[in-house]
Amino acid sequence: MVLAASTFAAHAIEGELSGKFIINTNGDSVHFSQGLLQYHEMTSKWSFAAHQFKADNDALAYFGWGTSGWNSGANEYQPTSTSADPADYFVGGNENNNLTGDYAYADWGIYNPIKNGGNFAGLWRVLTHEEWVYIIESRPNAGKLFGFATIDNLYKGVILLPDEWVLPSGVTFKPGTDCYMEYETGNGWRNLNLDMQTNYNDNKYTLAQWEIMEEAGAVFFPAMGYLTGGEIRYPNDYGYYASSSARNGYTEYAMEFDNKSLLASDGAARRGNGVSVRLVTNEGAGQGIENAQSHKAAKKILRDGQVLILMDGKQLNILGAEVK
Repeated sequence: MVLAASTFAAHAIEGELSGKFIINTNGDSVHFSQGLLQYHEMTSKWSFAAHQFKADNDALAYFGWGTSGWNSGANEYQPTSTSADPADYFVGGNENNNLTGDYAYADWGIYNPIKNGGNFAGLWRVLTHEEWVYIIESRPNAGKLFGFATIDNLYKGVILLPDEWVLPSGVTFKPGTDCYMEYETGNGWRNLNLDMQTNYNDNKYTLAQWEIMEEAGAVFFPAMGYLTGGEIRYPNDYGYYASSSARNGYTEYAMEFDNKSLLASDGAARRGNGVSVRLVTNEGAGQGIENAQSHKAAKKILRDGQVLILMDGKQLNILGAEVK
């Protein structure tokens, strides 16, 4: 269901999209950011891309794992880090540590204000491996809520639809399972019919048509490839989107796709490769920031791995609820 503008905007954070995605069996939900995370080296500022389907020309949009700029104990932690050695990105010096708990500040959205995303640290985060798996593989009707697409005859990638999706008039949508995609337990969605290749032309949208889809809550993940050795490899062919979860010594769990697969359970990326980051904000986080911004003395703190807002002597989570 498309949220009415007045309903969605009541406590929406700048930069969040309208589509609501449930991320676990408890019913917790998030909104994706308006575009890719970007770093502006000249100003040391972070922003979201202006459009979902591409990065802005003047910004860095590929990041090694945990490179928020916070010194996590890893050898490499700056957003401009270029080392290709996965061991350089072990937060806390341990390959098993995630970007959560004591190392939550290694998450780009937890540590940094996003200038067109509320401009307040702690509002955004990356999904965990388990949350990616739930959205792509486990939620009800998951096979009907993703598809491959090309926008403006140029930008290729994957579309994820929110749980309460209603197709708006004036556009069409062909889900992956209508295009020979089959689910492999413990792996993800693959095209197992080699004679009928799923590809990015399954759904084709003009810019005007995509605007209709976006307003209805659709989220587009462009196939950005990855950055290694100063070279962007496989742009418009492969997509790798970071999670906060370590996989093994060489890799992080990631949302991974090409024109014939979409993987979450077994999706991965090398920690030393620069990959795409798409942040989310928890449903209701806008209320917390409104409360905090109404008090000049409000500031953020980290307690037991959780980002809290210290305001008027009280510790609040980003939803605005007091934490004892």
